[in-house]
Parts: sequence; structure tokens; C-alpha cells
Amino acid sequence: MTARNYDWILTVNNAITFESGNTIYGVSSNFEGIIANVNVTDNTIKVKTANNTAEPIPGELILSNTIIVSGGSANTNVQPYEAPVPSTQFTTAQANITSRARSSYIAEKNEFTQAPIVRLYTLYYPGEWYPPNVNGNPSLEGEGHAWPVNFPFKFAEIRGDIISDLQYRVLYDNEEYIPYPISSSGISLDSSGKINEINLTISNFDNLISGFVEDPFMVGNNKSNAVSAIVNRELVNNIDPRTVNDHALFDQAVVDQRGSYNLAFDFDSTEDIGGTWTQSKVDTRDLLGGVVEIKTTFASFLDIWPEYSTMKKVYGNGIEVVNSMPYRANDVITGNIISGNATVQAIRGQFLITDNAEFNAGLAVGERLYIENVDADPEGFVKDVFKIDSLGSLNETVAQFSLSSWLQFFKLQLPKRRFLKNNCPWMYKGDECQYPSDGSGTIPGTTKTANGFFDINNLEVFTVEEDVCAHDLTACELRNNQKHFGGFPGTGRTIPR
Repeated sequence: MTARNYDWILTVNNAITFESGNTIYGVSSNFEGIIANVNVTDNTIKVKTANNTAEPIPGELILSNTIIVSGGSANTNVQPYEAPVPSTQFTTAQANITSRARSSYIAEKNEFTQAPIVRLYTLYYPGEWYPPNVNGNPSLEGEGHAWPVNFPFKFAEIRGDIISDLQYRVLYDNEEYIPYPISSSGISLDSSGKINEINLTISNFDNLISGFVEDPFMVGNNKSNAVSAIVNRELVNNIDPRTVNDHALFDQAVVDQRGSYNLAFDFDSTEDIGGTWTQSKVDTRDLLGGVVEIKTTFASFLDIWPEYSTMKKVYGNGIEVVNSMPYRANDVITGNIISGNATVQAIRGQFLITDNAEFNAGLAVGERLYIENVDADPEGFVKDVFKIDSLGSLNETVAQFSLSSWLQFFKLQLPKRRFLKNNCPWMYKGDECQYPSDGSGTIPGTTKTANGFFDINNLEVFTVEEDVCAHDLTACELRNNQKHFGGFPGTGRTIPR
């Protein structure tokens, strides 16, 4: 699945009532799109175009609409999931376009000389918990649980830079990624339009990947000792009380050892206190089924420029660094310990001459000097999502995974309903069945009258307590409710009774 996050930056006379996620429409051009981001300070709106070729016109009136969806149902054993559908929409904002510009990603891509390409990888495990909810916590089957310890795992690959003696920090949209020796094959389509599998090769020199793929107890819960605590602004469970600051069992030594507050239990910490560990997956080895999200962007869009060096000594307005190659005149630099910043006025060998001696004096030897990026663009990326199909190889140096398109994986699961001739999956008297609960009156959506009650053998009964649907076509016909039968009488597949 590939998606560019936005295509146009529209400057308008007033952006205050526009909202991300709403649709947008150009009255003169018939331009349509979805709002990716709104900046009310600059009166700019980033828009991803819809399925048309029209372009926004400077000066035209644009309208923003909110779409109301209706319907939909939960997935149960007898009632398959039904997607909600758009029903109505209404205008929530309007403004005039004063200027337009292509997305910074497209502009950078079309440059003759590009900044280094950065690929940002986020590994979600288990895959059923992807995508995360709005707070960054598990959704779908993982609802209510903290992420497994060490997940999601974020790492970065910087392409197009031949300098090997510099250090890197990759910070994008306030999320930090670990620069890591990693590579992935190109994303391509076969003759049928299907996205081909790609190979993901990750360094294993420190046995990090081995630790993941050889752990059979990675995902689960401590059923006897866990408490609830706030993680990512919401209450989740499976938290180690020793890491909860206001809990009676709080232990700073455990926080220091495990590396965080409000941290979920893992198998080892559960064993340490004699707890009961319940696995959420039978076997988590090989990371099979995990989801890998890949964001492709440029180094010039990161929150800070990825290259940096460290401070050796300060001489008034001059800072001696290990390597001055990452820096340019007019760069705004900041430290990883001290607050504040300074502007580089000139570079003399390995010395940075700045405009802020007070900032310089506060630096410590070895402090990292990051370059603030005034062109940072948290929406300037292309995203692809893949599912881990197999672990191709694993040794002391590298691990190689085979990935398939996440979207195609879910297409393989469709339809959620099986095509069966004599079996109805609907919940009796539920939203799809619509048979009246008292067995009388007009059946919704028809002109027919409900015909009382029948038992599991399709024999007539006379009380609600005896009323049990056999979930076959005969049961619907007896009740005059065949319009709402959920099976497929035209198919040849049946369930023996």
C-alpha cells in the first residue's frame, strides 16, 4: 500500500475553520481532495488530491465538507463486520485561495540535486494491533493493552550520503528513529498490478534482531500482578506497578533497570516477581505477521538535520567540533543537553563561529550540536505498509525478511462472509435480520407480516422463550423474512445438518 500524504499547499485568506480529514472542493475548478494538515498561523492547508485531474486555481472559492457515515457493525461469530458508509455531508468552512504550491516532497523529488533520501521503518508486533489508535496505542485485537515491550521498534536508513565518519540522529514529526544498517529492495508491480514482495535486510551484529525472533514469549500479559496506568494519554493495562510513580509498590531501581516509567510487563519481569504469564500468541518467533510501515522522505524534511558532530572546546564565540562537515553558515544549532540555540556565522576549519557566546559557554565537552531544520515538513513523505511473510535467513551479521503488501494481505482475507447456500450468518432479530422481536407486525423493508415463532427444527412454537432461529432459508421463509436471508442460495456449498 503506497500513499503520498499530500499534493498541494494552499494559502487561503482564513484557514481557522478548516479541519484535517475533511474533504475540500474548488467551486471553479472542480478540484477535490482531503485535508492532510491545517496551519492557522500561516493560513495554509495541505491537501491530498482525490481521484481527479483538476488543479486548484488561485483566487477561487473552496469549500470544506464533513462526511457523516452510518451503519457498520462489530465482528462476531454470527455477525460479520459490515463497513460504515457515507450518508450525508455538510459544509463546515470556506475561503478563497490566495496562492498555491506543489508539495515539498514533489518539489524535492524533482530537484536536479536531492538531499539524502531517508527511509523510516516502524515495526509493529503483533500485526493484528496495527494501525495504532489516535493515541498511538494498540487498536483492533490489541485494544486495551499496552504495546509489547520494545515495540513499536523504529529505525532509519539514510540513502545518498557517502560520508561515513559522521553521527546521525533521525527525528521526524517528534518521533525518534534509530539510525541502523538496513536496506530494502525496490517496490514494484507485477503484470497483474499486484505489488511484488520485497526483501528487508537488517544488521544483526549486536544480536538485536535475534533477540526479537527467538523470543517465544514476546506478547502476553501478567494476569496476577498487572495494574492500569496512563500510556500515551490513555489508560492501558498490563503495567508493572513497580514502574508507576504513585503506586505503593513503586521501585526506582526497577525503573532504572527497565528504562522507563509506566512500562508493560514482559515475560522476564513477570517471572521475577512470581507472576502468571499468559501468552497472547502461541508462538511469536520469526515475527511472522508483524507489520512494517515504511515512510520515505528527504533529510531536508526532518525536524533536525540528521548529520551532526560533537563539541571539543569553546573559545568565546568559537566552538571547536570533531568534524565541521555537517555545518553551513546561517545554520541554527542547538545542543542535546543545553537549551537555547545559536546561529553559525562562519566556519574556520573545525571551528564554528556563532552569534551567541552565552550559548557556547553552556556547552559540555562531547555535547551533540544538532542543526535545526527550518524546512521541516512532517507531512512530506510517502508511506508503504507491509506484512512480514517469512524470515528468509538469520545469522550473526544480518537478518532478511520477506514482506508482502499489507493491503493485499487483507484482500486475501475477503470476503469475511463465506459463500454458503443454506446458512445465514446474521444475528437473529439483529440489525441485518430485522425480524420483529414479538413475531408480529410488518417486517422492515418489506410489505410482509411477521409470522410468529419457530424453534431450531422449524416447528411452530408460541412463546418468545421457545423461539430459536435455525439460520437456514426455510426458517426465513416460515417467518416471511426471506428478503433478509444472509446466505447464498445460488451457490453449491452447504453445511451438512
